[in-house]
Amino acid sequence: MSGSARQTAPHEVPPGARLVLYACLPSSLGEIADHSVASTRRYIADAGWEAVETYVDRAAPFESRALCEGWHNALAAVEQGRAAGIVTPLLVMLGHLEEDRTNLAAWQARTGALITTPWAVVDATVPTLVRRTAA
Repeated sequence: MSGSARQTAPHEVPPGARLVLYACLPSSLGEIADHSVASTRRYIADAGWEAVETYVDRAAPFESRALCEGWHNALAAVEQGRAAGIVTPLLVMLGHLEEDRTNLAAWQARTGALITTPWAVVDATVPTLVRRTAA
C-alpha cells in the first residue's frame, strides 16, 4: 500500500457531494490564516458541493494530526456517513509527518473517502498523443 492518500480531482467529485471542510492552521499566524478557510468555503460552493461540517485546528504545522481534535471529528463525520470525504485548503494540512500520511492512506482505503483541495490536479500519468497538422 502506498504511504500517501489519493487526492481526488475536482471533476471526479460528484455535484452535490457532502464534504467536511478541514483545516489545520498555524497557531502562530492567528486570524491571518483564516482566509484559507473562507476561500475553500467559496471553492466548495462554486463547485456545487456542500460543506456539511467545518473543523479548524490551530496547531504547529509539523505537529501530528493525531493530537488535533478537529481532525478526529472530520474523520468521524466521514466514517459515520455524514460526509463523502474531506476538502482542505492544502493537502499538507491533513498530515505532514510520514506516520500521519500513512494513516490517512489506510483510512482512505478503508472508508473510500474522497480527499480534495482547491489545488487538486488531474494525474497525467497516461501519455497524451499530440498530432500536428501538415502545413
